[in-house]
Amino acid sequence: MYQDYAVGEHKANKGLRFLNYLIDLVAVIFILAIVLITISFTSEALGLTISEESILFDLFIYVLVVIIYFLIEFVTKGRSLGKLITGTKVVMIDGTEPTTKDYFVRNLCRIIPFDAFTFLGENGWHDKISKTTVVRKRAFEEEMFKNNSIDEIGRTE
Repeated sequence: MYQDYAVGEHKANKGLRFLNYLIDLVAVIFILAIVLITISFTSEALGLTISEESILFDLFIYVLVVIIYFLIEFVTKGRSLGKLITGTKVVMIDGTEPTTKDYFVRNLCRIIPFDAFTFLGENGWHDKISKTTVVRKRAFEEEMFKNNSIDEIGRTE
């Protein structure tokens, strides 16, 4: 059983969150560039033209960014490249693991204008709206293991 206090105690600080953001931004831009180059070559081979000045193209980019962030966090269970490097991970504010929907909502919120600046406060909008937070993985999991072990003492089931 997870404990609410463990999340706050092991919450990643703003420095780690900013480093996660920078690393993830570079990784997502790299993946996005590969996808766009692939689409460009494919469309040229098929004789299609893509107007980069269209609103649909901009919308397509936003959708791709959300999908990329979502897939990375979903597949890695809350560990993007930045989080892997900094030793952090995404959890629900009650300490439980996010569901597919939670990861999707979290990453959909990233396209809200100025979301990145909302971390100048306590939490960013994509955390508040999705009810998630980022914790220092090792310390958080050690605390959870310790608490779970204590809870198991005396159980006969």
